[in-house]
Amino acid sequence: MSGNVKKILIIVFVSLVFNACAPYQGRYLHSPALLPGTMAEMNTPGFWIGIHENPDEIILDKDGIEAFNQAVRESTGMIKDIAQYASSYQGQWLAETLSAALASIMKRDNYSFDGTRADAAFYEHIGKNMDIGAVPEEVKVRFGLVVAYTHQRILPVRDGLYSKKLNHAFDRLQNSALDIGTPVAILHETRDGRWFYVDAPLCAGWVLASDVGICSREQIEHYTSAEPFVVTLSAKADIFLNEESTMHHAYVRMGSRFVIQPPENKDVVEILLPVRDMDGMCVFASGFVSRSDIHLGYLPYTPRSIINQAFKLLNTPYGWGGMFGEQDCSRFIQEIFATAGICFPRNSTQQAKVGRLAAFFNNGVSEQDRIRQIIAVAQGGITTMQMKGHIMLYLGSYNGELYAIHDMWGYAEPTEKGEDLRVVNRVVVTDLSLGRGGSSGTLLGRLVTVRVVAADPQRHY
Repeated sequence: MSGNVKKILIIVFVSLVFNACAPYQGRYLHSPALLPGTMAEMNTPGFWIGIHENPDEIILDKDGIEAFNQAVRESTGMIKDIAQYASSYQGQWLAETLSAALASIMKRDNYSFDGTRADAAFYEHIGKNMDIGAVPEEVKVRFGLVVAYTHQRILPVRDGLYSKKLNHAFDRLQNSALDIGTPVAILHETRDGRWFYVDAPLCAGWVLASDVGICSREQIEHYTSAEPFVVTLSAKADIFLNEESTMHHAYVRMGSRFVIQPPENKDVVEILLPVRDMDGMCVFASGFVSRSDIHLGYLPYTPRSIINQAFKLLNTPYGWGGMFGEQDCSRFIQEIFATAGICFPRNSTQQAKVGRLAAFFNNGVSEQDRIRQIIAVAQGGITTMQMKGHIMLYLGSYNGELYAIHDMWGYAEPTEKGEDLRVVNRVVVTDLSLGRGGSSGTLLGRLVTVRVVAADPQRHY
């Protein structure tokens, strides 16, 4: 055997030994079309409506919903009525908020889209453009309406920042996304004038100034309360600029509200559409939406309504903070309940405070006890189930197993070497045993809060 061959064999042997001893890193694999523990018929709303005890029960009427929403605003402090926003704001608070956001991002290891580490020059440019030093002692609040689907950013930059190289699913700078017609309070703008820092009903952040039409408080008050109105029911409802529906303008997501012009019984309905004129001011034009995409007024709040709406989003892609024009787990919950006029905060932690507490679990509660408690108190279609960083809509129980529909990223699947990650990346129906054998455990075992989205007799509505 030659010396070169011996060297090659030694290198191969050492490589095999070290690779065998190295911890298994796991693979990213696509999830199956039909997830473990589910049947094909479970992927229809009718299956769950059919096994529901009372799918057409009115959970809350119009007055009840108004009282419920007011209680949610007061208890969470996370939902703002922009029409009632203060005329001025404390500049020191705003400057501290903007500075804290920049500092929080800078102290983390962040990577740009091409995999390079974000450096000091990147942050310096953003910091200068934020123009925090120009924030006055008293900020005069301006108002506006969103005129295009817009990404609300933690820092005023389109570029994304990611926790891992070349993993673009979760942009750390993506705060949320706002649909056309969202009212905002404008608190600050960048030095170059391209970005507004705005407070929206559910969250605050930077949006492109070109996506906002400036208007008066009175215009917002009228626009957000005028009747008759429609609410969008489709996952995405197209808006056209002509009645023939040939001039496409934009789309909006489920749960968006628009004032309409009579008559409302045509196949195509005319809506009042906020647009931006050449001076950046908000003016109103005619938009047209298909009758099949909307409902006159809000849907009745019944289990049937919510289950039907949830399944309209089945298999739609996951979009962290509204990335890619989609929704994440909390936005999924927010959209489906918005069609019945029910307000939810933006994030799952706050959403877990909405409604009547049905169950609260700590780590010591067994899975069988969890199942018994949930079956006893939860109602399909009107119950949320929350764990750290995630929230789901409960559908019901079947053959002793609990099921939910939710917008999820993925789950761990055990293997002989360790575990792989099955990437789901869409809205799916799963049973709560999903994840068994993985390092994170089952969905059921991770549950913390279960709430029925209905009036709480212990609260005053």
